[in-house]
Amino acid sequence: MGGIPYLKDGLLNLFKKPITSRFPEVPVEAPEDYRGKIVFHPELCIGCGLCMRVCSPASITKDVKAVEGGQEITMTFDMASCTFCSMCRDFCNKKAIEFTKEYNMVVENKEDLVISGTFIKKLPPKPLATAKPVVENTKEK
Repeated sequence: MGGIPYLKDGLLNLFKKPITSRFPEVPVEAPEDYRGKIVFHPELCIGCGLCMRVCSPASITKDVKAVEGGQEITMTFDMASCTFCSMCRDFCNKKAIEFTKEYNMVVENKEDLVISGTFIKKLPPKPLATAKPVVENTKEK
C-alpha cells in the first residue's frame, strides 16, 4: 500500500500545467556563471598543455607540427565528451579558454561539436655569441 500516495500525486500532476518549457520556448538569457559552449582564443594560448592535464574526460587534444621558425600548434576541444566542469578555464594562465552562455548545442553532425584553434609558437631567439672578457691576473708571483 506504500505506492498509493505516489499514484494520487501522479494523477493530480497529469492535470497541472508543466513547470518546464518545451524546446523552442527556452529562456532568452542563461543564468549567471552558466558554463555553455567553449570559446578558444588561440592568440592568447602559449601551448603549455595545462588544460589537457586537468581535463578528466580527455576532451582536449594538442597537435604539434614543425614549421619554419617554430611550431604550429592546434588545440582541439571535443564538446561531445566535455563535462563543462570549467577546470580548463580555471587553470589557463593566459585566459585563452572561456565559456559562453550558449546552451543550445543540438547538432546533427558530431563534428559540429569540435572547436579548434591554431597558432604558431615561435622558437626562442638564439643567444648572441659574445666574447668573454679577459681577466688579467693581478697577483704578484
